Amino acid sequence: MTGGIAIIGYASLDHVAMLDSVPRPGRTSTILARPQNAWPRLGGSPAYVASALAAAGMADARPVSWIGEDAAGDAYLAQLRDRGVLVDAMARVPGARTPIAVLAYDPDGGCSCLYDPGMPKDLTLTPTQREIVARAGWLCVTIGPTRATLAALDALGPAARLAWVVKDDPRALTPELAARLAARADLICNSRAERGFVEAAFRAAPDARPGRMIIETLGGEGALVSQAGTSKTVPTVPFETPDPTGAGDTFAGGVIAALAGGETDLVAVVEAGHRAAATLLRSRHVPNDESA
Repeated sequence: MTGGIAIIGYASLDHVAMLDSVPRPGRTSTILARPQNAWPRLGGSPAYVASALAAAGMADARPVSWIGEDAAGDAYLAQLRDRGVLVDAMARVPGARTPIAVLAYDPDGGCSCLYDPGMPKDLTLTPTQREIVARAGWLCVTIGPTRATLAALDALGPAARLAWVVKDDPRALTPELAARLAARADLICNSRAERGFVEAAFRAAPDARPGRMIIETLGGEGALVSQAGTSKTVPTVPFETPDPTGAGDTFAGGVIAALAGGETDLVAVVEAGHRAAATLLRSRHVPNDESA
């Protein structure tokens, strides 16, 4: 596909732990297990989307993101390369730390996330990143620095297709930016919990792209896909996992891979997303308790 696929958003090197209790002030929660290859583990929406694209045979997927000139940044790039993902749109920021997150899952299924962005405020595109976005055939927008997202939309060619993987984070996604994404997007992927946020963006948007596809994930019930007045629910096989982080972004990567490969059948497009997410979740092994 001419120009490749650029995926913009925040990076994160994740550290995953399973706890024996819900964290509370004044009480110690014990780490029972740290999943294999998850201390640290490649994270951040662009990495998950790009990894799913690479796994589907899309060799020209590029995360557009920012990491530090540190050992964590080296590890981040190595994990991207191990997945067959191109790294030439990853900017290394002098004096900054590579973003990290601690994802602590409790027995009730909740997750406490501690995120260290490590980066200066008001990041925007480097000249290399801008050039990559400008020649991309697809741009996938995840949650990222506001200025950089706006710059990417400004650089995007008029014939390029835009995918918006929704995250309701008002710190980075202002109502004005959400409305602009809603108006320009050819594909929107959101969860059921984000429906109200997306509907508000639609109301603020002046119009919509012809043929826009909207996919709403419904957890174990599958996903609802809508396009040109047609809506279908595409079921999936429920998969229980204590570590679901990244499944939604991986689903979106599978969907984009199908569309970029020329698939037009709505059910087949969604099923490609389901397969990608299921592959991710089945790859995660959580060992037995390491401590009592």
